[in-house]
Amino acid sequence: MENPFKYGGIVRGPYFADRVEELSELIREMTNLSKVFLISPRRLGKTCLLFNLMDRLRDFGFATAYLDLNAYPDVRSFAAALTQVTCNALESNTERLIKILSGLQRLRPKVSVGHDGSLTGTVEVATDAKEALPALLEGMHHAEKLARKKEKRLVIIIDEFSDLPKYDGQTIEKALRAEIQQHEHIGYILSGSEQSVMLSMTRDSKRAFYKLGRIMKLGPIDRRSYADFIYSWLQKGTYRVERRDLEKIFELGKDVPHNIQRLCHNLWELARESHEITPQLIEKLPRVIAQQDSPHFEVLWQAASQQQRTLLMALSREPDAKPFSRKFQLTYGIGPSSSIKASLDSLTKKGLLFKTLKGAYKFSDTFMPYWISDLKRTEK
Repeated sequence: MENPFKYGGIVRGPYFADRVEELSELIREMTNLSKVFLISPRRLGKTCLLFNLMDRLRDFGFATAYLDLNAYPDVRSFAAALTQVTCNALESNTERLIKILSGLQRLRPKVSVGHDGSLTGTVEVATDAKEALPALLEGMHHAEKLARKKEKRLVIIIDEFSDLPKYDGQTIEKALRAEIQQHEHIGYILSGSEQSVMLSMTRDSKRAFYKLGRIMKLGPIDRRSYADFIYSWLQKGTYRVERRDLEKIFELGKDVPHNIQRLCHNLWELARESHEITPQLIEKLPRVIAQQDSPHFEVLWQAASQQQRTLLMALSREPDAKPFSRKFQLTYGIGPSSSIKASLDSLTKKGLLFKTLKGAYKFSDTFMPYWISDLKRTEK
């Protein structure tokens, strides 16, 4: 039987650990064509949730369009992509689509002919960089106009929306709000992983998106529902396991769906021959994964200074430590506070650590502390 625990990509259908409540909430919001700001830390399954949501919405007759803002380095490429995906969502006939796009002023269709004579239409911005924002607004206005003409409800999802300020500060925020609030046939889900950025965009009364729509925070999947999902697949695969033993997987994976999926994927493979899952086998999973990722961790480790390595070792030993406390500095022979702050900032910038909203520093990769722990044992 195929390993049902997928990770590292878009997980859909029966392999998706259903977020029943979250899906239902978002479907209700989009039925009313609302504006939702979805905030979620990385690896909590936000993008998988959004793709499964689109599958459900299309079943209900909605048109859906998805963009990942990370994929577009400037407003020109963003404008062309948004116009492209919204038009494709609303019009499937290529010839009619090209005719529709021909009526735009700042955007134009780019037609290519396949070997079989079929036409393919894409979109490009026909003006210079100064007109990129007006082109984006024209594309959005056109999507609303086309949805009204087609009598279709369109849902536009812009993922990693917290990356928006990279374009033109708050100028683009004001322009987008002015356009979005006029739309009556389009619902929006604007999702982002940078919590502090998203909260600033939506809760600061001086920012353009203040009170534009509902703020929805995505948390960990309910353990009971997730355990049902895992246990069901293990039973289908004829694995022998005590359901209560699965609780340890959530502790080891910090309730992060990406981690849980990977732990279960390895569990399935390690027990493929015996079909016997024991607490001892579950306990060894993080170190198995840490060993798999050893080449990656080695590169990160070599790029870190000695001060940063000492700090990483200390945090791997004490995940809830307070790095600026006198006790921490004396215990690990590290300091002063200014030096620790510089190391923390550097490690955060490199992506090894992240800072929580409460100001604590955590490993970005749940399994790296296990690798560091094994490294310390090897060095002894």
